[in-house]
Amino acid sequence: MNESHTRKVLEPFGWIFQMVTGLLLFAFVLFHLYITHLTSHDALEYAKVVERLSNPAIKIFYWVFLASVSFHAFNGLRAVLLDTDFGGRNEKVINTLTMLLFVVAVVYGGLLLIAL
Repeated sequence: MNESHTRKVLEPFGWIFQMVTGLLLFAFVLFHLYITHLTSHDALEYAKVVERLSNPAIKIFYWVFLASVSFHAFNGLRAVLLDTDFGGRNEKVINTLTMLLFVVAVVYGGLLLIAL
């Protein structure tokens, strides 16, 4: 496959995933605000936060939240950088760097959640 064909196929997926993660983030933020601010007045106390994060389902929720935020942020950064002259000349570098930063953020955040 030549590079132009690959770009034509992959670029719409980046845009679609940007929209999907944007919608997911809206729902995730609402759920996060609900469980941290609307369930009880003491939901932000250290003991309550530790208790909440001991639940594997909550850890999975926050990991998916982190993955969505990271993809949305780094894909948006990638799009902005590709719109510049530098990004246009160095498309592979920009794509690789933003994907690498996305993976590092998700793996590091996942390891922190596992450690809790």
